[in-house]
Amino acid sequence: MPSPLVSICIPTYNRPNLLQRTVCSCLAQTYPNFEIVVTDNSTDFASRVMLAKLSDPRIRYYSNSGNIGATASVNRGLSLATGKYISMLMDDDLLKPQCLELMVEAFEKHPTVGVVMAPMHLIGADDERIFPRFYAFRTMLYRYRYQVGDGFVDRRRVLKDFLIRDYPCCVPSGIMYRAEGLLRIGPVDAAADFAGDLDLVMRLALHYDFYYIDQVLTAWRFVPSSYTATMHKNGLNIGAFYYVTRKCLAQEETKMLFADEWETLVRDSLFFCSCRALLNGLAGLRAKSPRLILKTIKTILKEDPYWINIVRLPLFIVREIWVSLFPPKLPPARE
Repeated sequence: MPSPLVSICIPTYNRPNLLQRTVCSCLAQTYPNFEIVVTDNSTDFASRVMLAKLSDPRIRYYSNSGNIGATASVNRGLSLATGKYISMLMDDDLLKPQCLELMVEAFEKHPTVGVVMAPMHLIGADDERIFPRFYAFRTMLYRYRYQVGDGFVDRRRVLKDFLIRDYPCCVPSGIMYRAEGLLRIGPVDAAADFAGDLDLVMRLALHYDFYYIDQVLTAWRFVPSSYTATMHKNGLNIGAFYYVTRKCLAQEETKMLFADEWETLVRDSLFFCSCRALLNGLAGLRAKSPRLILKTIKTILKEDPYWINIVRLPLFIVREIWVSLFPPKLPPARE
């Protein structure tokens, strides 16, 4: 049987040098049956010229005729993809050589799986591995190390983790999606703001199981000028956490999955949102911005109606600091 086609969708905007590294990491894959769909918001032709010089027939370039916005560019790429499986790769991130091969293998072995995820290295401007601190005290060794060892994750377990514990995955570059799943749930939701990628995987978890590969298969670039670094520095639109969570809780599939613990799940889901929002408040401390701190507090009090959740927040911070200072000693992911 022929190998299934993988579509690697790359939205880009005015950084041809980084895009070239990203595309070259795709061309170095051990799995050869893929297409690269580039949707370009750039204000010049530098990316188009660079891709033409690479002269690989698997590259499909589309100009957006101006900047249509990040979400619209991503959705256009998804609409142009023809593969059975889809990878959404950001234009400054990198794939490790075995990424497509191992993710496709997991999909083919598990027909109920809609998402394959794996941990990511964090890299700097020169592709070197880095270990940045998030929220002032947490050192990041990986992004999205879900567990020790490969494994099938049923949808109830993974959706509950998304709602009340931690995000098993989120950054699109570290994930592969089943195309029929994306078609089923619809496009990236612009109303989710920066959490559109989180909303996407949570919607998929309503219908599909996940599979985790405990091997670093991608690299996520984190530099001071990046969009993510700027958000962590200046503060997020924390209302997006509550929006995505309430959207998920409103689905009949969610209520059916968790009918036996519904009231507790709703309360704990909003507490988890408040925890994420409180961490964002640290940006206000770093920036010495009373306005941002006050905004964070107001949003938490407005969005989370459970007084017990407010009481629990200081304990959450203590626990986060403790785990950051004394992290569990786990065997490393494969590299």
